[in-house]
Amino acid sequence: MKLKCILVDDETKSRINLRQLLAAYCPSVEVVGEAGSATEALKLISTQKPDLLFLDIEMGEVSGFDMLKLLNGHQSFEVIFVTAFDKYGIQAAKACAIDYLLKPINILELSNAVETATKQISPKKENERLQELIANIDRADDEQRIAVPLTDKIEFVAISKIIRLEAEGNYTHIYMDGDKKYLVCKTLKEFQELLERYNFLRTHQSHLINFRKISAYVKTEGGYISMEDGSQIPISRQKREDVLKKILR
Repeated sequence: MKLKCILVDDETKSRINLRQLLAAYCPSVEVVGEAGSATEALKLISTQKPDLLFLDIEMGEVSGFDMLKLLNGHQSFEVIFVTAFDKYGIQAAKACAIDYLLKPINILELSNAVETATKQISPKKENERLQELIANIDRADDEQRIAVPLTDKIEFVAISKIIRLEAEGNYTHIYMDGDKKYLVCKTLKEFQELLERYNFLRTHQSHLINFRKISAYVKTEGGYISMEDGSQIPISRQKREDVLKKILR
C-alpha cells in the first residue's frame, strides 16, 4: 500500500521537482495533493488525510511551523521538512519530525527520509512526535526534549537530563540523570548535529558531553573530564584546544 502524501511549498518549481523525484525514486509514495500556502494545505489535509507531509518552512505570512500549530497536533501523519534555509531552529525540528531536507534535494537523503517515514507511519495512532514538535517550537532551550526511537516505542527525553553520549559503531549509548540509559540505533554524529546548540561538546571520536553536567577537568594523565555520573571522559588530541577554550572562557 502506497503512502498518501501532500506537498506544501509556495514555490511551484520546487513542488514540481519534488513530485518528479518522488515518482522516479520513491515508488512507495503517492502524491495526493499539492498546496502553495498554509491555507490550501489545511484544506487538503482535512479532505485527503495524508500519511506524510512534505512541508516547506518559509511560506509567506504563515510559516510551516505556524501551520503545524494550527493543527493542534491531532493529525496522524508524519512530517518531512523541505527548506532552502538551514536556520529557524532546524535542529529542534529534526528532533521530532521524521527528517528535514535541504534544497536542492539529495536523492539519497530523500529516499532515506521516505524509508524512515514508512517504518513510522501508523494510520490508527495519533502522531505523538508532531505534538512534541509543536511544543518544542515554543519551549525554552532548557525545556527542550528529543525523540529517542526504541525497539517498541518512541520515548521523549529532556535534553537537560542527558549527561553524556557514547558511540558504539552505528549505535549510541545515552546516559541520563538517575542512572537511566538508552541504546539507540543512531550515530554519535547525528546526535552532535542535534545537540551542539544546547551546549553539548564533542571531546573525542566516541564521546559527546553535556557541558552543564561537568564536575571537574582533571589535568593529570593527559587530561580528562569528570562528569556528574562519575564517568571519566577522555579528550582527544584533535579536540583538546576546543575543549580547553570552552572550559577556560
